[in-house]
Amino acid sequence: MPPMRSSRRLDPSLKRIERLLRVCVGLALAVMGTGQANADAEVQILAVAAAGLVLAEILADRPIQEQRAHAAVEGGVFDAVSGEQRAAAFGAEYRFGAIVAWKLRPFAGAGLTSDQSAYGYAGVRLATHWGGRVVIAPSFAVGAYSRGDGKDLGSPPAIGRFGLDFEYAFDRGVRVGLAYHHMSNGQVLGQSQNPGTQIAGITVSTPLK
Repeated sequence: MPPMRSSRRLDPSLKRIERLLRVCVGLALAVMGTGQANADAEVQILAVAAAGLVLAEILADRPIQEQRAHAAVEGGVFDAVSGEQRAAAFGAEYRFGAIVAWKLRPFAGAGLTSDQSAYGYAGVRLATHWGGRVVIAPSFAVGAYSRGDGKDLGSPPAIGRFGLDFEYAFDRGVRVGLAYHHMSNGQVLGQSQNPGTQIAGITVSTPLK
């Protein structure tokens, strides 16, 4: 296996930094409805926090860490902040170990609620490491939503999912943490409504061989 190299050694040019900054800004704009004024404070805070983590990772120039694929499960509350139609939420994710660009790794997941809503999504996440145990991972994904008897998230039911995972890594790679994600359509497909919702929960992930 070749030795780990830092992102700067992989590409020391200013163009590389510019591209990474565009990724950061692009993720923020995407979940804010491509800059529409109806983005609420919650989404803006998430976007700024994620942008700050990405920028910190760029400036820290930490070496790329090898990582195995992980399987994760989550239990929590759907519509946790809005509170218009709260329900229990259960989800599962597959987090790939391979890198698609820079330090971004793909992932895919799905979830169900006690109101028979269902959603699926796929996107990219950035695991930032703080010391030997703490991992904070902003992520962005796109997907689809089926209302069931739950909250109406607009039609067509395409969604963007954006948020943060706060995890503590135990020995052998098992991670336990808290997750907070916002889901909304951003009216990017001309939807007349964009109520949005949030999922807050506890996550457990384990590495796969």
